[in-house]
Amino acid sequence: MLNNSKYIYLANSLTCYSCDSMDACRNPSEQICNDKTANDTSTWLAQMHGDIPFIAHSDKFKCMNMTYALNSGASEIIEFNVLEFTEVFCFTANVRTHEFLGCFHPQIDVCKLKMNISHSNIWYRQCDICEWDLCNKNPAGSFSKSTYTIIVSIVGLLLATKMI
Repeated sequence: MLNNSKYIYLANSLTCYSCDSMDACRNPSEQICNDKTANDTSTWLAQMHGDIPFIAHSDKFKCMNMTYALNSGASEIIEFNVLEFTEVFCFTANVRTHEFLGCFHPQIDVCKLKMNISHSNIWYRQCDICEWDLCNKNPAGSFSKSTYTIIVSIVGLLLATKMI
């Protein structure tokens, strides 16, 4: 006799990329979401956030990509000279220090978690969530479909202007 719950689990499974450091996230592994992997995410998040509720069981899961940056306090001034116009931009540099990819319980609003008091003033957080297989990899350093579309459009435009 077949165990029907096994087939329901596989039918409802979600696969997310998984890593817990900047180095590991350069080549993340894949994980099938379940209560254990989601609870491991909660444990990791508790390092940076103090308000992580305990969730014993979820029927569905989501994927997340959480990146933290340390506000270095350093400002950089960039000056652009175009013809007779000068533009000056000043911005504060953020240094990426932590990245986490993984499954989580959807009952936890991971993007709205409050930072620990010791981290709240000097940390910047980027949070992305999704709910389809392998949707949470950081696109930095890789071309998306829209990037290729833009490149092809520019090359096409350049070729068309040379023909005119």
